[in-house]
Amino acid sequence: MSADEFEGLPGAAVSLLKGGVGKSTIALNIADRLAARGYETVLLDLDKDGHMTTQLGYDDAYDRDANLGDALIDGEDPEDLLIETDFGVHLLPSSNELENVETRLKDERFADVKLRRNVVDPLIQNGYDYVIIDAAGGRGKLSDNALIAVQRVIIPLIPRAGSINGLNKMIERQISPIRQNIGLDILAVTPNMIRETMGQRNEHRTLVENLNREFGSFVPEYARVDPEIFDALDDSGRTIDSIPKPGIRERTAISRAFKQGMPVSEFDEDCDQIPNFDHLADLVEEHSHA
Repeated sequence: MSADEFEGLPGAAVSLLKGGVGKSTIALNIADRLAARGYETVLLDLDKDGHMTTQLGYDDAYDRDANLGDALIDGEDPEDLLIETDFGVHLLPSSNELENVETRLKDERFADVKLRRNVVDPLIQNGYDYVIIDAAGGRGKLSDNALIAVQRVIIPLIPRAGSINGLNKMIERQISPIRQNIGLDILAVTPNMIRETMGQRNEHRTLVENLNREFGSFVPEYARVDPEIFDALDDSGRTIDSIPKPGIRERTAISRAFKQGMPVSEFDEDCDQIPNFDHLADLVEEHSHA
């Protein structure tokens, strides 16, 4: 199938080729913001460990016989697997069989488009408006399937040594080949779990500054800072009106909400980070129908 035959289906994957960066939390809250607008939104947990599925309280679904592999490889109806959450999002849960699914995909023809053809496309055809994918946390067939299924990706990075290097490797090894052969839009590269410390030289500021200097066109509006501001912060002879507080901030409400199996809007409707999730949802909505 040529690149001309592909058109991104409505939705986005939240992905990075490593775990522990808050992919599940961001995917959940983007799905929540789309559902809050009245859209029928599917949250697809493609992580083999089922972090999203179990954290939302669906341990039984993670262990059940009927699973995502039945739809992805065998062509069963993915709608039969959906779970209606209490907050208006349709969850397509992960499965303890996804490790075996990954192995089986290696022997399948057209393996990289299985999720698109057998899961995401049928859901959209059946009237669901968006599919938000919590992608697998490592390189493999499932990870590639996530990006190819919707052809849009949101990449979260946290203040950790090697974050920018990891982003560069993902772009080189996975994103660039898919973009060249099929097409893939990077909707956002977002700093995540950021503390309010831009005035100090630390990992939090380093991440935000490097992203703005090196990947400015991919940085969402809420995390965008003119590099001139960082220069001013380091110049004792200059002053700025206020120290910027960019990125998705580290908030107790966000982590507590996820631990209790809900988006932050259900836990604390006044959380000051909800507008940032709304902005990411805006990007998904705008680019899905561009």
